[in-house]
Amino acid sequence: MVTPNALAAAMTDALATKQDLSELATQMETRFARVDVRFEALGQHVAIRFPEMEKRIEIRFSEQNARFLGQLGEPRARIGGQFAEMKARFGGQLGEMSARFDSRLSELERGMTFRLGGMMVAAIGLFPALVKLL
Repeated sequence: MVTPNALAAAMTDALATKQDLSELATQMETRFARVDVRFEALGQHVAIRFPEMEKRIEIRFSEQNARFLGQLGEPRARIGGQFAEMKARFGGQLGEMSARFDSRLSELERGMTFRLGGMMVAAIGLFPALVKLL
């Protein structure tokens, strides 16, 4: 069986006093101060290194861009030459085919116009006859 004095002693051992709380508060303040100092040092370090890294990235980007454009120049010139050759080969044929297509299209338009015109004349002629029949 637990005596009341033993119970009171056990309860007071677990309780924090004002002095314990103030010590804990000062420990926390010193820790937060140390963390603030570390973050400030890291911030200065980043602020110093960031422009340097930005310059390095810009230099690398321009080098890669120049290298890419250099490698792209040869295929571009080769493809341009091939296109010029194809245009020279097929340019005359395309012009001839386009002229033939245009002439056939105009013939088709003319034929359709005559057919539609004939159908309209027939319809106009038949309409009065239909009216008399009805």
